[in-house]
Amino acid sequence: MKFKELINYLDEQFPRSLSMLGDNDGVDVCVDYDLEIGRTLLVLDVTFDAINYAITNGYNCILSHHTMIYQPMKKLDLSNVAIKKAVTLARHDICVASFHTRLDCVSGGVNDSLLTALHIDNNDNNKVELLCDPENNNVPIGRIVTLGEEMNLYDFIGDIKKSMRKYYKKEFSCDAAVNINYIKGGGKVKKIGVVSGGGMGSAELAAKTGIDTFFTGEGKYPNILELYESYNINIITAGHFETETVVLPFIKYKINERFPDAKVDYFIGENTDI
Repeated sequence: MKFKELINYLDEQFPRSLSMLGDNDGVDVCVDYDLEIGRTLLVLDVTFDAINYAITNGYNCILSHHTMIYQPMKKLDLSNVAIKKAVTLARHDICVASFHTRLDCVSGGVNDSLLTALHIDNNDNNKVELLCDPENNNVPIGRIVTLGEEMNLYDFIGDIKKSMRKYYKKEFSCDAAVNINYIKGGGKVKKIGVVSGGGMGSAELAAKTGIDTFFTGEGKYPNILELYESYNINIITAGHFETETVVLPFIKYKINERFPDAKVDYFIGENTDI
């Protein structure tokens, strides 16, 4: 499996047409498109910890959700964190690519992986619909879930904690410190807007569909308070990292679907609460 073969395949599976306007994902570092990939490391962020782990353990490809390079590089200044990372990776012949909002939007991606982890995905009881953003090429940036049965807010939060801990134990063999914050609106949970990560930018879009609960990773307090006072809905945050790292098994599945012999592992960090 060459780097270009892997990237071309993933570009097909996670089309750029699903990216939100202004996104800058794709290939971050390429030392050689014909590089034969030995081991691939999946991460949420290309941190120095992840880079050092890849170097130490012989990975020559890193795939992330969040892009490593957000702004154009105008000069090779190693005081810039992203440039220092890129140079370090190039020195060790490690290629890097990221798949950001298109991975949020794609079927089976971040939002759908989160629903699976929470056990509120599409089934005989629950109904899942796309939350599309008309200001961003109508990409499906979130999901609207209608539960088969109405739940009490506190029972729902309890189920979230149990489900996420179980998911992290199963997929990553670790204990997840799931820290949930919430504001109680009506107190009942039936129709939920779900946008993983930092999803407050899509909160009002979801609220206008008639949801009673909005679930995301994180948000600024003034934005959360304004949403609550405008729509009187329950608002739940469970961590940016925690609500997006759940997608890594999906990426691994997609890679092995095309390249069954590919060696793919996860790195979820040494300095997190997980």
